[in-house]
Amino acid sequence: MTADKWRPKSGVYAELGKNFQSSCDESGNLTIDLGEKSVSGYEWGCKVKKVIDLAPGSLKVGMVCDDYNLAQNLNPRDPNWENRQFNEVMFVKRIDDATISVQKSLNGKLKDPPWRAAYCPLATQRALAEATLRAKVEAKQKADQERALKEAHPRDGVYAAAGADFEERCAKFNDTIVAFAGKSITTASNICKIENTRIQLPDTVRIGATCTMQPASGSEAFSLQDKATTPDRENLMFKKTDDKSVILWIIYNGHFTGDGRKLSYCSDQVQRAYAVQRRAGKQTRN
Repeated sequence: MTADKWRPKSGVYAELGKNFQSSCDESGNLTIDLGEKSVSGYEWGCKVKKVIDLAPGSLKVGMVCDDYNLAQNLNPRDPNWENRQFNEVMFVKRIDDATISVQKSLNGKLKDPPWRAAYCPLATQRALAEATLRAKVEAKQKADQERALKEAHPRDGVYAAAGADFEERCAKFNDTIVAFAGKSITTASNICKIENTRIQLPDTVRIGATCTMQPASGSEAFSLQDKATTPDRENLMFKKTDDKSVILWIIYNGHFTGDGRKLSYCSDQVQRAYAVQRRAGKQTRN
């Protein structure tokens, strides 16, 4: 790299002095990674927007920052203080191969003088890099799991059992209505409020719900077992077989038994008609 394009080494820096090593071991006072457009410190972090070369070995870094303490101190009564961001600048100057001079603004103002920061030992850099990599892997695994959990839920909407009168039952909205977003499941016999869910990957969701009998239930209607008397407080279970098909089990005598009830997602026309009816019902109640 040419002299006029100097960049500080990516990694963790700490202030020189007797606490240098302990500061490094605790992730230091400052982490710089201009390649990843990131600068961070204790309870603050910045996304680098612009890097300007002022002179050989001297930079001005423009950043947008989250700063937990600054945001709270400026306006603790602001209900959205945690989401507040600050436009900041940081001046970085090379002193030698391992040492830099740093001056960072606070709320856009250069209140503090420059200070010297030294690059932490390689063993520390490796340990922190490995910890960062583990955190990224764990974050990806968590995101993948959350996506899988979401995909395990049946689509919200109107369902009916397959058969000769499938379209008719879809049009009457009198078979099964799934509404995870609204925390409810409605069947021909019961209206259920979802209290808790548990995913059995990759395609099954178990539900604990408080259910009441439909007022107009026929002679074949049955009441769901109280979830308080069931194992794991669960009395419903869905298994998604594809994007438009599910199997519904209802607990009986403490156990999910039989082959379950096979349901199919009704047509888009039915879904739109149900949405219109639901909106009209809300307006009438209001």
